[in-house]
Amino acid sequence: MSEARLIKFQFKPDGARKWLNWSDELKRRREEVFETLRNEGVIAEACFLSPAEDAVYYFVAAEDLGRAEDAWRRSHHVIDREHERAKSSALEHVAQLRCLFFFDNR
Repeated sequence: MSEARLIKFQFKPDGARKWLNWSDELKRRREEVFETLRNEGVIAEACFLSPAEDAVYYFVAAEDLGRAEDAWRRSHHVIDREHERAKSSALEHVAQLRCLFFFDNR
């Protein structure tokens, strides 16, 4: 059974600009992103801008989120390290929302 996670991050000072630029970069490097997602066993990953544009909600789904995190930590993909630097420079963790249900209809 697959798992899903939704996390809220607030922008650090000047973080919105940095994160929006990085989001555009990820879309340009789509093939690299998909390669890392396959390596991690991630089914889906998405990021949503809050209505007030002061935060983002980060969604990830995988067969096993713990295994996906382990694969990400061990990853040799350059884009994974760049992604972590972008997150840490732009975003501040606020809360992980509790998943009440997640249906995977693949």
